[in-house]
Amino acid sequence: DIASIEAGIDALDQPLESRPQWLAEKEDDQHVLEEEVTSNPGWQASVTLEAKDTVETGEEDEEELYCQRSKLFRFDGEWKDRGFGDAKLLKHNETGKVRFMFRQEKTMKIIANHFVIEIAAFCALRRNIGSKACWVWSALDCAGGELVADQFALKFGNVDLANKFNEAFDDAKQINAKSGVRHRGLFFVF
Repeated sequence: DIASIEAGIDALDQPLESRPQWLAEKEDDQHVLEEEVTSNPGWQASVTLEAKDTVETGEEDEEELYCQRSKLFRFDGEWKDRGFGDAKLLKHNETGKVRFMFRQEKTMKIIANHFVIEIAAFCALRRNIGSKACWVWSALDCAGGELVADQFALKFGNVDLANKFNEAFDDAKQINAKSGVRHRGLFFVF
């Protein structure tokens, strides 16, 4: 009946010692301790996995000139959120060339990867309409394995962080101009 159901519900809010005997017995019946299975006789793993001490990211031979957490967008008919991560400017130790790289925070997948060049159509930062903390530019990006012209927007937490990115990006263009990264048609000469 309803009165006994309500009494049982009220009893659940009480400490164990003061609960009715019939409810305590039911709770004991529901909790069965099982032993954890750690081996299965006759079964062997087909692959043995080894833990690596270090994970190679492709950034080992590069100096980090700039790094700031931000949010990247890519234009594909409309602006698509590519996630949060670190926007980095990396200078190669041997060649001296600087690239922009954005690795998504959750998946560690490279979302943007291109050289920072001084060409009218590419890598010309401009403010996003409606936000002084967001920069928009186009670049020949190779994050997907092929060279593709993409348009990016990078949004920062505040205007000061956005301005620091602009300065570092312009410095990277100058470094690449001195390092010999130049544009010839749609191909780069390094």
